[in-house]
Amino acid sequence: MQTIAIPDEHFRLLVRRTLLLASLYLLILKISLSEFIVFDPDIYWHLASGKWMVEQGAIPTTDHFSQYGQGKDWVAYSWLFELLVYGLFKLFGSFGLVIYVAVLTMGITTALLLLMRKLEPNPGFLIGLTALCVVAMAPLLMTPRPWLFTILFFIIELDILLSVRRTENQRYLFMLPVLFMAWANLHIQFIYGLFVAGVFLIEPVIEAFFKKPFSVKTIAASFELKAWLVLLLCFLVTLINPYHIKLWWTIFDTIRQQGPYAYVTELQAMSFRSFSDWAVLGLTIGGAYLLGKTKKIRPFLVIIFLVGVFVSFRTLRDGWFVSLSALIIIASSHPIPSISERSQIPKKHILITTLIVSLFLMIWIPQKNLTNAGLAEITAKRYPMDAVNFIKSHTYSGPLYNDYTWGGFLIWHLPQFKVSVDGRSNLHGDERLDQSVKTWGGDKSWVNDPELANAKLVIAAVSMPLSSLLKLDKRFELVYEDAVATVFIAKSSHER
Repeated sequence: MQTIAIPDEHFRLLVRRTLLLASLYLLILKISLSEFIVFDPDIYWHLASGKWMVEQGAIPTTDHFSQYGQGKDWVAYSWLFELLVYGLFKLFGSFGLVIYVAVLTMGITTALLLLMRKLEPNPGFLIGLTALCVVAMAPLLMTPRPWLFTILFFIIELDILLSVRRTENQRYLFMLPVLFMAWANLHIQFIYGLFVAGVFLIEPVIEAFFKKPFSVKTIAASFELKAWLVLLLCFLVTLINPYHIKLWWTIFDTIRQQGPYAYVTELQAMSFRSFSDWAVLGLTIGGAYLLGKTKKIRPFLVIIFLVGVFVSFRTLRDGWFVSLSALIIIASSHPIPSISERSQIPKKHILITTLIVSLFLMIWIPQKNLTNAGLAEITAKRYPMDAVNFIKSHTYSGPLYNDYTWGGFLIWHLPQFKVSVDGRSNLHGDERLDQSVKTWGGDKSWVNDPELANAKLVIAAVSMPLSSLLKLDKRFELVYEDAVATVFIAKSSHER
């Protein structure tokens, strides 16, 4: 009688780990690959900026897309991201945005796993914590924005810093300037990473300051010249960009601007209407609880956690900060495992996982209608695609009047017109954005809006109060309407 070989426990363990790993990647792809990729209102002006740079062979220093911004200084602080996404769009069409989101979210997940496996020996707990963090960041992972690079680089930075602490090998620190040089050309939120690096490098000084008995000599002895030189170098390399010090002025202007926080969804606080918001809260509570139980608290973890709580619960867009900070605290709540204790998955099982994920993509993408044709169909349900085609078939002239949300879309699809406003809030300023929101909301001051009065062409969402009001306004004539948008043109003076 032939005996059936029973897989040994080691093999079954590896299979379970591989299935867990595959489930994690399938989760992240299911989250990131959605119709929301083309719903993002800002991606269109990013694409237009990338196209302008390719066609002109230069980096923009003034605005070329809006009426108000003509001739005014404008810093395209995500210029490298814009060239990247435009290149993907040029090669693959709208599907290039799907590629961007899928690759970056997979990279974020992999970087997080590589970091976590150095802190957490239990593979099930490791993958579970990573999955929870991915879910907490879900609203950000389904959008083709440069903040995906910020999340990825932030994880890599934490990995570098914690490796320095674990090995006491400060040579790892010299990887930071390279990271920041790329980061500063991709997304303005490199400032968060620079803050975290600064806290880590001056941690010995902070610890010496609170050490009892208090001693100035102890504080002076805690200053490490190499650490301060690395921090200085990290700052200096952020100036290696087309705008140099102007990039930092833009950061300060953006920090000072408060208007968009009142009506831009991504800048508002979490509403706790989705599971992702509760996942952020759960990680935060877990991190705070374990910090409270820790006998010896390291200033680095405390400070980045507290700052993470502040920025993340103030702004939905920054929810990743406290999620990652809390995750590190939770995973670091017990002794760091040795190399032999870490979860090891052989290369052949990683290849199997890759195959599973690839098969999933082949099935998932057509099913979710994420082809170029499908994405165009999805876009037309949210944006005025048919209205744009109608305008292109006529010889209407500007000035154009549009709302904040559709500004980027119109920059991309109607390049012959300069928009009245768009998502670049730091360019338009609080006062103009506030007036635009009031006008489109039908505030009593809408009739006296000078930009509306001067407009010869208005594109309005049918759901906006202004769309209904303009139908009664003798200054404008309705020339087009569908389920998404209305188009008005200004009547000549003798017709009013």
